[in-house]
Amino acid sequence: MGHPVKTLTTLAILSAVASSAHAASIKDDVLSLTPGIRIQSRAQMADATGPTGNHYRIQGGIDDATNDPLDFSIRRARLYMNFKYGNNWKGQVAFSADNIDANETASASRATVVRNAWLERGFDMGDGMSHGITFGLNKPYNNASSAAMSSSRELFPNGNAASGLLDVRGVGVGYHFNHPIFLLAADLQNNTTAHSIANVTSQNKEEGFFYGIRVEFSFSPEWFIKKRAESYLGKEGQGLNVGVSFGTNQDAVTDVSSVSNTAIGVDLMFWLNRLSAYAEYRTLTTETDNFVGASPADVDGEVIVLQAGYAFPIREEVVEPAVRFQLIDSNTDVDQSLGYGNNTNSGESGTQIDIGLNYYLSGHDNKLQLAVSLWEAEEGEGDATIIRLQHQINF
Repeated sequence: MGHPVKTLTTLAILSAVASSAHAASIKDDVLSLTPGIRIQSRAQMADATGPTGNHYRIQGGIDDATNDPLDFSIRRARLYMNFKYGNNWKGQVAFSADNIDANETASASRATVVRNAWLERGFDMGDGMSHGITFGLNKPYNNASSAAMSSSRELFPNGNAASGLLDVRGVGVGYHFNHPIFLLAADLQNNTTAHSIANVTSQNKEEGFFYGIRVEFSFSPEWFIKKRAESYLGKEGQGLNVGVSFGTNQDAVTDVSSVSNTAIGVDLMFWLNRLSAYAEYRTLTTETDNFVGASPADVDGEVIVLQAGYAFPIREEVVEPAVRFQLIDSNTDVDQSLGYGNNTNSGESGTQIDIGLNYYLSGHDNKLQLAVSLWEAEEGEGDATIIRLQHQINF
C-alpha cells in the first residue's frame, strides 16, 4: 500500500498549485494519476416571446414573464481524476456541479454529483488495433453530440439539440474496438429512469436496459479522426469521420405506464486545415404502453444540425467565426406552438440559427466564446434572441 498512499499525498499537494493551463501528473512504476478541471463561466442576455405573443422568461420557461437584463451562471464545474495502472488498466473518477444558477432556484442547482466512475481493461492487438472492456458509471459512446463529443471541444458555447435525444449516463458495461480507419462501440447499462413503485402494477413490472451501438469510419488512416473536436483550431491537416448510431432505453416503468425510447443517428465530422464542419441527423421515437386503457400513438421526433467554422491563426492564438443551423421537431405529426423552453441550449420545436465568434487563447484549454441564438417556433408567435458569452478553462 506504500506506493498509492505516497502518490495520493503528493498529488494532493501538487493539485493545489497546478497551473490553469497544464495538468500535474504523478507517476511511479505502476500507477499514474492525472487530475483535471473544467470550468465554463457564462453571462447571458435574452429577449423572448411566448406562443401567444406574451413576453417569455427563458429562466424557468415561463410564459407572460420578463427576463432579467443579465444572468450569470456556471455551465460546467467539474473535477476529474484520471489514472492508469500497469500497461492495461485505466479509469476515471469525476465529480460535477453543472448549470449552477442557470434556473430559477439558484440554491437547487449547486449540488455536486458523481459524474464518472469507471475502469477499463485494454488489449493491444498491434498494427494500430486495440479493444477494451469498460465497466462502471459512464456515458455510452452512442450519442454523437453528447457522449462522443466533449463539451470542452464544441464549436459553440451551447450544445446542439441532437445531444438531448436519448442522452444517457448510467452504470453498466461497454466494449470498443479500434482500427486505424474505424471504431466500433457497444454498451449495456441500467435503465435510465428510476423504477416506480407507486402501485402494485408498477411494482410487479420488469424494467428493461439501455442498449447502444455506434460505428465511426473513414476511408484512410490519414483521414480518421481519433479524438473528436468540432473545431480543429486552424491546424494543417485533414479529417473525415462518418458515424452511425443506434440506442434504445427499454421499458422504463412509471406510475401508470412503461416507456421505451429509441434513437437513430447519422453524423459527419469534417476538417480541412482552417475549415471545421459538422452535420448530424438524429431521430427519437417514444413508445408508451399504458398499464390500464389504450396506449397513445408513438411520438417521433427529429433534429437536423449543420454547422461550420473557419479559423484565423494569429501567432499563438486563434480567432474563429462560426455559424450553425438547426431544425428541431419533437413531434413530427403535430405543428407545435411552444415557447423557447427552460433555459436549454436549443429551443423547442422550430428553427434556430446560431452565429458565433471564438477566441482561443490556448486552444480548447483556454478559450472565450460568443454566440447569438435566433430561435423561431414551428407554429405560433414564439421566438427568442439569446446572447451567450462563455469562458472556459480546461485541463
